[in-house]
Amino acid sequence: MGYFFYNVLLVITIPFFLFALAIRGKYRAGFKQRMGFIPQQLHKQLSGVHPIWIHAVSVGEVMASIPIIKKIKSEYPHKKLVLSTITATGNQTARQKIPEVDFFIYFPYDFLFVVKKVINIINPCIFIHTETEIWPNFLYILKKNGIPSVIVNGRISAESCRRYKFFGWFFKEVFDKVSIFGMQSIIDYQRVIKIGVDPQKVLITGNMKFDQQIPELNEEVKKNLLQSFNWNNKNKIFIAGSTHAPEEEIILEVFQRLIKEYPFLVLILAPRHPERFFEVEKLIRKKGLTYFRRSQAKETPPSFSPQVILLDTIGELSQIYSLGNIIFVGGSLVNIGGHNLLEPLGYKKPVIFGPYIQNVLELGEILEKSGAGILVANQEELYLKVQSLLKNEEEIFHRGECGFQIIKANQGATEKNMAIIRQFLG
Repeated sequence: MGYFFYNVLLVITIPFFLFALAIRGKYRAGFKQRMGFIPQQLHKQLSGVHPIWIHAVSVGEVMASIPIIKKIKSEYPHKKLVLSTITATGNQTARQKIPEVDFFIYFPYDFLFVVKKVINIINPCIFIHTETEIWPNFLYILKKNGIPSVIVNGRISAESCRRYKFFGWFFKEVFDKVSIFGMQSIIDYQRVIKIGVDPQKVLITGNMKFDQQIPELNEEVKKNLLQSFNWNNKNKIFIAGSTHAPEEEIILEVFQRLIKEYPFLVLILAPRHPERFFEVEKLIRKKGLTYFRRSQAKETPPSFSPQVILLDTIGELSQIYSLGNIIFVGGSLVNIGGHNLLEPLGYKKPVIFGPYIQNVLELGEILEKSGAGILVANQEELYLKVQSLLKNEEEIFHRGECGFQIIKANQGATEKNMAIIRQFLG
């Protein structure tokens, strides 16, 4: 009965879905595939293959899945890998960063006729979803077809937990379709059980983001990167990554105050969503700051030294963090929930974040307690903290070292999740 009402609700929301598709370009990415129209060539290549299907929603999940994908490919080199994403940026990042994957697709919309068609075409031997994306019809068809479904690097926010509990009569049945849950933390473990999942199906495996391989950048590579920005070793670099509106406004106002005291300070600003690049560019121009877009760096005269670089490329932010003296991670000064706080730590950089980190709450608390992370409540606190760090290089170094040690101490989640997957692959 729960599935009946769910599918009725899906039909009712179709007009709203079509409206969103018409006005927001990001929903149009991969639309045909998401409606079940798999290219004929891919259809033929998948025939009789029974691949391993891994799902990662967007860029963050794609990056977190890299260690487990490499592990799977090394242990099962004969198996084909399919990776699905929902966003275009996730799809693009996956193609750039994960050569081990054989086929890239967009994840199907959860209409019953669509997921039936796509699952029958791909016919995987196992479905592995990172984090905790729950699609009732998709899981129902997997179960009906006898295909095991495993969650790795699972997490559930407090808000999602409340929503699932409110509709517990339905979601308990949905979660029963999942074979095993590998959750990131004790909090995620407890929330899954509160929803009604059998505790014997739930394990704490840790966060695979700790296992991401941080590229080692020697001084020559860093020097070349700085030169590509038309900067030199005199510059101090403030990076604001994965930002949302109105965080860019806040960051730029803080930066304008700081450069009065620190004229050699430069800013790298990396909005979370590509469709906002032009909007943020207009904002930088409005502030009267000199800038260029990263994608246009080669066209910029070497004599031009910008105050701001708008990072409008995909998949480059992690490496760019290596250049920074001070890092702010966005989605945290506005009620988004926070983004990946770990990437800067791999380069021994302290990380600043706002109060809205419910998506990474446990990690944020660990970082703040250790000294590797710095919580700021608002724009004024952000200004004061960045100003303080610019005066104290020793503090920057110490906090960066603390963060790096946290990464080292928490590695191993990939192997724990791999142990789960092996049970189903034999």
